[in-house]
Amino acid sequence: MSFVDLQLDQELLHALAEHEFTQPTAIQQQAIPPLLEGHDVLASAPTGTGKTLAFVLPALQHILDTPRQEVGTPKVLILSPTRELARQAYDQVEQLGAHNHLKSCLIVGGVPFGMQKAMVAETIDVLVATPGRLIEIEEHMALDLSQVTVFVIDEADRMLDMGFIPQVRSVVSRTPKKECRQTLLFSATFTPAIIELAQRWAVDPIMVEIEPAQAASHRVDQPSLPHM
Repeated sequence: MSFVDLQLDQELLHALAEHEFTQPTAIQQQAIPPLLEGHDVLASAPTGTGKTLAFVLPALQHILDTPRQEVGTPKVLILSPTRELARQAYDQVEQLGAHNHLKSCLIVGGVPFGMQKAMVAETIDVLVATPGRLIEIEEHMALDLSQVTVFVIDEADRMLDMGFIPQVRSVVSRTPKKECRQTLLFSATFTPAIIELAQRWAVDPIMVEIEPAQAASHRVDQPSLPHM
């Protein structure tokens, strides 16, 4: 399978080629097709196997397939447990969405609060954030998450381990009902707690699991993203 086989927008394919993403990894091959079909997905794969691209690509395709949103109302919300992981997801959104002029925003701690308030007041297609800072922004300016149609919880197992589930639960309550949004949970491992969260927040999620041995045997080197 190649990225061309996924029937993505030509501008996305151009961005993939431009950044030397030539062939999908195992997690990308198995997760992207059901996501493009609109299914909720619970996916597990070892770190470094391309999980970020596996949810960023279908999320961007979803935006291109639907009408543009109103000012300040993101269509895609990506929650990551740390600033570093949020930055990684944001960088990939920026790289792959550049040719489509998609508007993305990164909301994390360590950045002046006023600057971030100004950013979320503008048109946003993709909002990438850490849970605590997102709730802080929302409480100060009533950030509208009612139009989120793709909700990604990145590294769900780390969210759980770091004690962020109450904040994630608060964010979930600000988005549309689970029947009205596509929910993606990505994790390095499956645990009973992660599966329980998926059952609570997603609708009949398709489970995709890449074992370490499978990831190694099907792994295709992809360029690492620069950390800014």
